[in-house]
Amino acid sequence: MGLPCNAMTMSPYGPHVAPTQRVPASVRRVIFLTALIGFVAGYGASQMSHTLPFARNSLDLTEGQMSTIFAGVRAASLLGVVFAIMADRIGRRKPLLGAFVVLCFGSLATAFIPSVPAYVLAQAFVRIAVVAIAAISIVLIAEETPAGNRAIALGIYGLAGSLGVGLGLVLLPIAEGSDEAWRILFGIASLGLLIVPLLARFLPESKAFVPAPPFPFLKALSMGLGKHFWPLAGVAFFVAAFSSPAFDFVLERLINDLAWDTGAARFLLIVFSGVGTVGLLVGGRLADRIGRRPTTAIALAIGLVGGVGFYLLDSGWFLAISIFLATLGATMLTPSFAAQKAELFPTRLRSTAGGWITNSGIVGSIAGFTVGGMMIDRYGLATTVAALSLGLLISIFLNLRLPETRGMDLVRRPEPR
Repeated sequence: MGLPCNAMTMSPYGPHVAPTQRVPASVRRVIFLTALIGFVAGYGASQMSHTLPFARNSLDLTEGQMSTIFAGVRAASLLGVVFAIMADRIGRRKPLLGAFVVLCFGSLATAFIPSVPAYVLAQAFVRIAVVAIAAISIVLIAEETPAGNRAIALGIYGLAGSLGVGLGLVLLPIAEGSDEAWRILFGIASLGLLIVPLLARFLPESKAFVPAPPFPFLKALSMGLGKHFWPLAGVAFFVAAFSSPAFDFVLERLINDLAWDTGAARFLLIVFSGVGTVGLLVGGRLADRIGRRPTTAIALAIGLVGGVGFYLLDSGWFLAISIFLATLGATMLTPSFAAQKAELFPTRLRSTAGGWITNSGIVGSIAGFTVGGMMIDRYGLATTVAALSLGLLISIFLNLRLPETRGMDLVRRPEPR
């Protein structure tokens, strides 16, 4: 019994490029339901960074200590790969639903348990769930969506997550009500439990999934998948090492470093990061039109300029432009890179590979926050972020080593036995 071929060996004639197709109603339902999941996950995942200025003061922690806590929570989230492995063995649907429930209960625990260890533990469960949801949702959408619309569908999923993040910013004034009011924002994420019956009834299993004996992932890497896995893992690592501290300390910089009013900081983020999320649709459309590789490279370059600019510049308009560019680059990257992760691996290992690539990003986050823990209190946020940005240049190089996969059919193409 052989390993299902990857994207580059699946056919001797190369990948099939499919035109943009009319999306069936069943596919639209999958996109809608995963968008609901993404919305709640986006909201829940963002609360730790959104409430950072309030939680840090409430818990009596320094910026460096908070960075170390972020690193610890990211370390725990490596366990999200367990859900991804399950998705390759028992199907995509059940692990996705299970991770969603864990997300909601972890957020609920954060709202009601007051100690620092409890805060860290509850958020660790939230991050585990967020990692699992992202990995499995991408696979389910990729496998259910026609090839010509795949990246834009992934962009819509990303947009739903961004809307969840935006809701968190809109509700942020709640955190100013009292020293512990920031916990209310975590409790709101638990309302996602209300849509679990809807998901349980209507979310389908992937048509591409076929139960099969497990295939060792390390063996698969040695049989040829490694040439695609390691560059993707490298991109995920370096992007996360830069973006995790850069994005999670945005409000900290505006409110505590630059002495901005909370309302003004929130307005700046809502408006300019909100406009920047158009990158999810732009990136999805570009990835379906010109290809995954060039779109990913362009997105990385734009994100680098915006992310570094935000920490080096103090003028309000320059900060606004930097936020827009950083968000545009990050959101353009989401659908193109997600499509690459799904299309470069066979069905039997697609979720597992995506999970381990996500874990590479988590390790990158840990590295970034660890560097932050060592550098921020000594050298400042700006110097730390600028140093971490060098990894994005490496990511662009690694991305250009990957094959183009635009238009690949993930369901209809038969797998050799």
